Amino acid sequence: MIFGCAALHPYLEAKTAEMAAVTVSPKSQGTGDGEKLLKRIEQRARALGCETMFVLTTRTMHWFIKRGFQPVEPEWLPEARKAKYNWGRKSQVLVKKL
Repeated sequence: MIFGCAALHPYLEAKTAEMAAVTVSPKSQGTGDGEKLLKRIEQRARALGCETMFVLTTRTMHWFIKRGFQPVEPEWLPEARKAKYNWGRKSQVLVKKL
């Protein structure tokens, strides 16, 4: 059974990675499956040598803050990611030390 998904985009030159396209099925929300998904992505990022991981969100900032992420300005993003940042969408950038 698939309960959710997430993508990991490493920026190795900056020793960071983006966790993107995070979703958990409605039936799995509140069961801890999202936590498991986050932990697995964090493990993968660490294995790649990343020291931090970041997310961009417009709606779930509170969920990530409860799990150790801190808000930062979009200028914090690695140059390669900052070049693709959609300023009109006004996504919040959150970062976590791994």
